[in-house]
Amino acid sequence: MKTNKNSIPHSEERNGIFLAFSLFVLIATAGFLSMSVDLGVVSVTRSRMQNAADAAALAAAQEISIALREVANSVGNGGDVGGGIQDANIYAQQRARVVAKEVVELNGFYLDADRDVEFGQRVLDDNTGEATIVWGQTPFNAVKVTVRKTNPDKEAPDAKLDLFFAKMLDEENVAIQVNAVAYIDARDLVVVMDFSGSMNYDSLFRSDSISKLGQPAIEENLQNIWNDLGSPTYGNLGFQNDYVTIPEDSSNNPDFTVKWRYSKVDVTSQHPVNRVKLFFDGGGSQQFNLSNVYSYTAQGTGGNSGKLVRQVQVRYRPAGTTGNTSKTLDMFDYDNLKNGLKLNNVSYPYPSGSWNDFLYHCLYDSNIRRANHERRFGMMNMVHYWMSQRQSYSETPDLWKTRHYPFHAVKEGGTLLCNYLDSLDFGDRLGLVTYDTYHRVESVLTPDAWINESVDISSEPITDNYAAINTIQRHKQSAHYYNTTNIGGGLSRAIDLLDEHGRYGAQKTILLMTDGNANTSDNNWSYPSGFDLDDMVDYNGDGNADYNTNNSHNLYALAMTKKAIDKDCTIHTVAVGAGADRNFMKAIAFAGNGIYVDVPGGTTIASMESQMLAAFAQIAGNVPPPKLMNP
Repeated sequence: MKTNKNSIPHSEERNGIFLAFSLFVLIATAGFLSMSVDLGVVSVTRSRMQNAADAAALAAAQEISIALREVANSVGNGGDVGGGIQDANIYAQQRARVVAKEVVELNGFYLDADRDVEFGQRVLDDNTGEATIVWGQTPFNAVKVTVRKTNPDKEAPDAKLDLFFAKMLDEENVAIQVNAVAYIDARDLVVVMDFSGSMNYDSLFRSDSISKLGQPAIEENLQNIWNDLGSPTYGNLGFQNDYVTIPEDSSNNPDFTVKWRYSKVDVTSQHPVNRVKLFFDGGGSQQFNLSNVYSYTAQGTGGNSGKLVRQVQVRYRPAGTTGNTSKTLDMFDYDNLKNGLKLNNVSYPYPSGSWNDFLYHCLYDSNIRRANHERRFGMMNMVHYWMSQRQSYSETPDLWKTRHYPFHAVKEGGTLLCNYLDSLDFGDRLGLVTYDTYHRVESVLTPDAWINESVDISSEPITDNYAAINTIQRHKQSAHYYNTTNIGGGLSRAIDLLDEHGRYGAQKTILLMTDGNANTSDNNWSYPSGFDLDDMVDYNGDGNADYNTNNSHNLYALAMTKKAIDKDCTIHTVAVGAGADRNFMKAIAFAGNGIYVDVPGGTTIASMESQMLAAFAQIAGNVPPPKLMNP
């Protein structure tokens, strides 16, 4: 057999094939490695761009929050609600674009603020709780920031991302675009209002009210209340309190009259008077013999000086007679007083109370005495009687119309809150709970002899019908139902309302206000699991409670605060007036992750009202912090 000298040995042939295959594998591996490097660069760049977009969107949305707080402060100082919201949107847009651009550029990327920052309104579906955003719709509560590297111009600041190895495959760069959406949550906000009896104390002649406001301011307020009622008069009562003139009989032509001025009397007679005798409070009398006079002012002298006159006896000689006639008038006799005030045939105007009770109030009330209006009679004392003795709706139902304080200031704040939320149009919902001895959800207003309006939101007591909530609260008065103060009960009812009617996805918020101290509780309450004041009210982080109390009514309210916390509720608090337990309200707000607002009341009615408006505005403008929308 002949051998071919030019043939290649099998071992050398195999080596050549392996070398070629190895070269192919090496090239493929290099390609995969280069692709991995490029993909890694793209991934890292995309991640950095997304982080920049997220931060810019949050910062831009925060500008909306800041603008709303600023306009809320303006509204609280008397600014226009609707115009303020519009101005806030314009200002927020401008600031948000600037801030978004700054944040993106600090992260090393480019942003066209006019093109890449969009604004819209996020709304929650009432049935499903799902959110949708309508871009371009005002007022804005959502911001979208887009960060791009999509420009084919290599010299542009938003040029496509250069690749390193993909150029071998004729791919020099790649376009990357990311966006982020930040939004402000809608709120389900329940206002918990104090309806206790102390909510009209600044309209009464109490020592603390006079000390704070001065008696002239209270007298002016009582006249405002009288004007709000339509300036009614009964008998011969004018607004200003005055001494009563009591006639000798109920005829239109009495023989004589006696004007009672506490320690003195003015006797006026149609017939000659020859004696006046005074009988004093606590006993004793003094007689004045006269020479047939027709008018005389008598008062105690010597040891009787300054003594209160209880009865007056007048001896006179009627015309056409030769003998004297003596008649005695009792200054404290209600029939005599009603006769002097022309009230004998006048019906008392309201469901509860009476002319006799009113007279008793004028004669004996300690606050009336403090103001030196004791034993004087007029509509000023009449209004004071209604406000202090017959203040509930079942007793004097017209008082809801009046400016009694601090209750009226609270109602004004409630109106501002309703108007603010209506103009804000962020999808917030509002509910109303009131408390006194008990507590209830306010969702119905029924017409009666005293109220014409009708409201029924019982099917949706947490509502965007702010006008309905405002109408209900405007038709209430201090001690509308009962007198005492069950703060824990009010919180408990608010929590139940949010549980039953709150929307999924909305920020649950409670606004609690009071002017006093908790002095009653619901029966059979208990602490929720995990209740620990050291954890709830540790202001400085040292592990110890910075608020402590042994008051069971305060503890009940704090227990309800813990219950609210466990349900992710935010609680804001407002302390109204000098008598409010400020440390207690501050503790509830701290534990409830809310804000505490102090309304001390000032030295005038106007300053109190201004402070209350500012407080409600601050709460209204305290929208939840921005959140990023999940991709």
